[in-house]
Amino acid sequence: MTSTMDLPTQRDTDDPTPTPGTELTPSDLDSAAIEPPVIDDAESEDVGDTPLDELSEEERAVLHARWDAEVDTVKHVDPHTVLLAENVRTDNAEADEETTANLKTHGVKTATNGYRDYDTGAIVVTEGQRRVLNAREAGCTVPVWMKTPPMADERKATIERIVNQFIENDIRVGLTLGDKARGIQQLAAFNLTPTGIARKLALGKKGKAYVENVLQAGRSELAIKATERFQLDLLQAAVVAEFDEAGDLDTAKELIRIAREAPNNFAMVAERKRAESAENQRFAALTEDLTEELTNAGVTIFDNGLSTYDGDARTLDRLRPTPEHEPHTELTAEEHASCSGHGAWIEEEYDQDNKRIPVPVYGCADFLAHGHALSYAPAGRADFTPVATSPTNAGASGEAVHLDNPDALAATSEDDEVAAARAAQATAELERRKAGIIRKWVIQNNKDWDASEAPRREWLAGLVQRKTAPQGAQLFLALQKAEGGYELRRAFERNHPLAMKLLGLPVGATLADLTDKVAKAPTPGKATLYDLFLTLCAIESDFSRPRTPWRTPWGSAKAYMAAIIRWGYPASDVERKVLDPETERDVLAAQLGDLDTPAISDGGVTTEGGERDDSDVHGREPGEDADIDLADDSDCDGGPDIVADLHDLDEDAEGDEDDAPDTDDRNETATEATGDDLTSDEAPIQPDTEVGAELTGAAI
Repeated sequence: MTSTMDLPTQRDTDDPTPTPGTELTPSDLDSAAIEPPVIDDAESEDVGDTPLDELSEEERAVLHARWDAEVDTVKHVDPHTVLLAENVRTDNAEADEETTANLKTHGVKTATNGYRDYDTGAIVVTEGQRRVLNAREAGCTVPVWMKTPPMADERKATIERIVNQFIENDIRVGLTLGDKARGIQQLAAFNLTPTGIARKLALGKKGKAYVENVLQAGRSELAIKATERFQLDLLQAAVVAEFDEAGDLDTAKELIRIAREAPNNFAMVAERKRAESAENQRFAALTEDLTEELTNAGVTIFDNGLSTYDGDARTLDRLRPTPEHEPHTELTAEEHASCSGHGAWIEEEYDQDNKRIPVPVYGCADFLAHGHALSYAPAGRADFTPVATSPTNAGASGEAVHLDNPDALAATSEDDEVAAARAAQATAELERRKAGIIRKWVIQNNKDWDASEAPRREWLAGLVQRKTAPQGAQLFLALQKAEGGYELRRAFERNHPLAMKLLGLPVGATLADLTDKVAKAPTPGKATLYDLFLTLCAIESDFSRPRTPWRTPWGSAKAYMAAIIRWGYPASDVERKVLDPETERDVLAAQLGDLDTPAISDGGVTTEGGERDDSDVHGREPGEDADIDLADDSDCDGGPDIVADLHDLDEDAEGDEDDAPDTDDRNETATEATGDDLTSDEAPIQPDTEVGAELTGAAI
């Protein structure tokens, strides 16, 4: 460890004769050098094994002259024999595995700065403490550029030391990602594999993955420039490059934005996008087939930008055949097929195998022009057009004034009927919209929840590589064992399959293989870490299915998430909902505000204050431009295309989210008793509001 004392005065440079019999106390310098070093100079055999305090003044003068000759030379010495002076660096002032592994292969390439203490003969290193500490771990020598010992004025000597240490540590600029990528690409050009490059560079256990990530990032100029501008880490750069190279520029730019604004969501979003990419390809092929089928059948395909609930076009479930039919009379697709306004929107549903599929939602392009009526319109009416009142029955404001007149009473009754029908229509549309909002909320969070599994388990796999368990592990383990949750019992019964997988045990490994590995724990701390790992894996095994913890977490789920966040896991937003769940009421209130007195239009829905909300009740919303101010491109040398790509991050990078539900989105109910997702098309979500909103149906 480094000392906490400042450098002592070494000698008065104006007086070359040292004071005999003085030695530095152990508290003044690094404790690694327990005894003064012996003099290994071949010319000093007469004094080499003699303690300094037993030397005569003549012998001391000879020795000091030899030490004077060391100044401005580099000596390779045993790092355990040197002392470390006080240093301005206190953070990260210890050896690390990566640097130690590198020094074992290559040794210390850059000399430290030090001087010879003339009273003890010890070499004191003033700049280069981490090189010394890592050299001690690596078992290699350390080069020391020998300097003149500090001046006698302790104040001036201390000021000089601090300034030098600042210069030594603060002016260094590491290689940029672009520099690293180009260098590693040059090595790869000599047919070196990532493993071979990692070995040459002594990058340690994770070296192969590091090289692969650098090579991946180096294939995308967008990733390189974004990293240099926005300080993305290497893994983030590699992921951005992955999507850029695949031609998904929108996702690449969205991930750059997330890396800047919400880095805890980065891994989850990347995982979700990978899953969506494969699913979208399959869905696109099915949509193409359905489009061809409808076209061949003579069915017009409506653009999804055309509203299904406001304006001329309506879905059939909002219509009845004619104004003369009773309100709510069904208008089927078969009955409507002969109408010249017949057409369909292509929406998303799920089949019996829980796969997303496109389905036609039939409607009429212009229900009034083709003689249909709104389902809720009063009998004999096609819509909710106000009843015209005659001048004799209405005042200047249009209100009836002679209520004792039979004609006026009839008009008033008819107006009341229209108003009631319009209110019923507005209520129905509002319920549809609420159901759409809740459905979309469940869909998106379920997708995010699924995508969070891989990063979380990767973190668990890294946790078990530590040397000891994190602080608070013992209490967590005691509480879990005391409660004896279902997850622990299940893991014991199944021989810890997830733990075996994350430990890297081969397929087919047995419980004996697991216990053998645990039994070889080198320290009690490592044994506790194994205990913690097995417990966390037991909870994790049942954490992702069913998809309820983000909405209705149970006790062990909350304890688990709180613990791993405390121990350094960068939980995504959806995972943090385990600790602070949203309710349906909160979600609806955030989007709809006060719904006690909704404004009503002719079948449409407006928000409070009369402003139109363009959110489709089927769950679609128009894309929103993200308002993010990126840095000036003056420091970007990537050429106009890359500059444009970086600026494009301000324009529609988010894109429209895929709002299609997966099976559990529509059929899920938060059931703590069984933990199973329901599969009935009639299964409602667990309501937090008075709206019994269903998550299923052909067209809600």
